[in-house]
Amino acid sequence: MPRLNFTGRRKISRNHVTITVSGIGGIESFTAELQLDRYGFPPTAAVIVEAYRQLELVRFDFGTVGNLTPPANCRLSEFGTLAGLRFRVKVVSTAEPRGRLLAVADRINPRNQQQQSLPRVPLLAVRAQDLGREVWRLDFSDEPMLLVNPRVVPKKHLVESIEFQTLALPEILRSILNRILLVEKVRSAEETDDWTSRWLRFAESMPGVGKIPETDNPAADVDWIDAAISSFCRWRNVDQQFTSFWSTKNVAEEK
Repeated sequence: MPRLNFTGRRKISRNHVTITVSGIGGIESFTAELQLDRYGFPPTAAVIVEAYRQLELVRFDFGTVGNLTPPANCRLSEFGTLAGLRFRVKVVSTAEPRGRLLAVADRINPRNQQQQSLPRVPLLAVRAQDLGREVWRLDFSDEPMLLVNPRVVPKKHLVESIEFQTLALPEILRSILNRILLVEKVRSAEETDDWTSRWLRFAESMPGVGKIPETDNPAADVDWIDAAISSFCRWRNVDQQFTSFWSTKNVAEEK
């Protein structure tokens, strides 16, 4: 497989890609229905389908645009459970400049044979991982994921605790919105399943936040993010929850 060059890539509509998963118990496989003829890609361009979840990825060669040929084995056994599994489709040039990524459709949610979307993961997935002396960490290797050190505390106990929800969750939201607007430079909350769009829609949905600033202005972006965090804290009654917890804690210690 040639090394990919991402210059000038186009976006393939998710409406033109259908991934269907079948099978049970770790022997699932998938089929891909790809409508690529309307894009005018070179017929010799390679078509690649990738199944992935966080840092796990399996790549499948689907032939060329002019001769789509699914591989004999489209098994997904490497993933175990299919929860949170996504797909992407890439069209890659085989002519000079060889390896240039011509187009991509990303974060495709597969369906079952009844054409029902498979269950999606929560807005923020949580995974147990040994972090040395750290208790938790926000990971951006792919979509945002909360890593919790199981040697310190069970992940369920941590994320459900008042301490974590009042002290950590607002800053986790701030870090994610900072990442989207100030690092990824994404400011569209259009109805897609991209993790950036899902988080931006979540922030926009809170009272008083309003739409994302239309232009790339770091100062305006920071103000919008601050408004989102403030609204989130009001919605979750963060200050009242913490005050109640802190008062109860101090009373218990005095006894």
